[in-house]
Amino acid sequence: MKQDLAGRTARLSADQVGAEAPRALGSSTAPRARATRAKRPRFWVAGAALLALGALVRAAIVASPLGELDGDEAVVGLMARHIAYLGDRPVFYYNQPYLGSLEAFTAAPLFLLFGSSTPLLKVVPALYSLGFLVTGVLIARRLFGTGPALATGLYLAFPPSMWAVWSTKARGGYAEVLFLGQALLLCALWLAERPRRAAGAFAFGLLTGLTIWTHLLGVVYVLPAVAYVMARRRGAWARSEVPAAVLGGIIGALPLLLANLVGGFPTVAALTKPADIPTDPVAQLVRLLRVGVPVLLGLGQPTTSAAMFDLDWLNRPAGFWPVAALAVLFLALAVATWAPSLARLVRVRAGVWRDRDGAALLVLVALAVPPVVAFSRFGFFVSEARYALPLYSTLPLLFGGLWKLPRWVRFAGVLGLLGLNGYSLATTDVRLWRPEETVESTEATRAELVSALVAEDRHQIYTDYWIAYPVMFETRETVLGYVISGGFNRYVPHADNVQRTPNPAWVFMPGSAAEADFLARLRSVGGTAESRDVSVYRVYTNAEPLAALRPR
Repeated sequence: MKQDLAGRTARLSADQVGAEAPRALGSSTAPRARATRAKRPRFWVAGAALLALGALVRAAIVASPLGELDGDEAVVGLMARHIAYLGDRPVFYYNQPYLGSLEAFTAAPLFLLFGSSTPLLKVVPALYSLGFLVTGVLIARRLFGTGPALATGLYLAFPPSMWAVWSTKARGGYAEVLFLGQALLLCALWLAERPRRAAGAFAFGLLTGLTIWTHLLGVVYVLPAVAYVMARRRGAWARSEVPAAVLGGIIGALPLLLANLVGGFPTVAALTKPADIPTDPVAQLVRLLRVGVPVLLGLGQPTTSAAMFDLDWLNRPAGFWPVAALAVLFLALAVATWAPSLARLVRVRAGVWRDRDGAALLVLVALAVPPVVAFSRFGFFVSEARYALPLYSTLPLLFGGLWKLPRWVRFAGVLGLLGLNGYSLATTDVRLWRPEETVESTEATRAELVSALVAEDRHQIYTDYWIAYPVMFETRETVLGYVISGGFNRYVPHADNVQRTPNPAWVFMPGSAAEADFLARLRSVGGTAESRDVSVYRVYTNAEPLAALRPR
């Protein structure tokens, strides 16, 4: 009993000491307790203001050209429509059995209430990203106090362009996995300090399962969280905790588990399938540090286009390699500041902890992300480093370290980072966020295209992935598409519909490789087709012989 009391006292945070000391030590500490209680409302008011700022920034992104719908987002929109209106229950993102459907299921009720639209679809990741902001603030406050917590919240409310835009992208689960993963970290901190709580263990397991089902990238949260709790608790487990955690994990991951048991383990098949591009872990790790991390910081422009990246990169601060090197060194030092917490995690006996020892959990996350990116088949996407987004969860380490320095240094540091974020947002090039082959394709130009097609009673098109799926979602599936370039047909029923129609149209960006292939095929079969330009597109109709020209 004495040992438990000592451990509990050792774990008290500064706020808790202020609140509980009068009961333990007498009235001499009452003024400090009153001061602590007086600060709490101010903290929550400041937190609410940060949440409002974050919502405004995301609303501005959605309302700007950066809020244009892309093909992958449109797939989520179609999934949500099928859930809402057809009663479908997809477990995974269409044709991608390692990415869950939580985002689509979250959007479906909104579509039922208000109808499907691009802004409403983007509300879903925006809300999850605000949840990520809240959990980040709570973790930072728990570990480092009010100042670092509010600085973390301010950074996430007004982030660099990479997170500002991706916090509104409904790309299948990125904002969601960051929120769930960070909620899991918060739960791990709580569970490590409060043994013999079956409810806490169940919540931990549930969040673990949900995180893994939502996106397998969640492993960068799950492994550190499990390792941290086990190291902190050692053998101090109640009989009910382990079964409760296992039960929660099964429930959270139940869609993933059932789909694999019934469907012949599609997730395993997808993960063991040879990559389209050979992976080079060492090269991918170097590129993550040279390109990905600076992009996350706002020192470079995110893009998936290799050609546009090469043209733009040298005009960005990170294009000058010493700037990128200093940025990586700065972050490495921020993490290294808290490396001793890892040693304490291993050496200190259970029950004797300081609040800031929880920093070890975030250090583990920081160490987990680079190898996962390096060994991932998608690790080469470092110029749009979405697989490294969990590094934003380690921001409290940065601000916790900054708060060890004099006040003027803290102020200058926060101001400098916010200035960099503002620069990143102000200088972002909208074109670099779009697919290279369809840069000019926007909601407005697609509306002109659809109007021209429907006027001729044409509702089926062969076109690029990044045109087909936005058109299908924006027209509420009154115009259907078959993908012939830029991707593949994720939703087969609509593709099959196009294959059966007697009057399809072919839609291309003028001069594209896909158009050249179509014209070559037309010549090879001695065929004919009528062509005209509609907005930024070239449309071919009345193509003959139709059967010979259809994709096979």
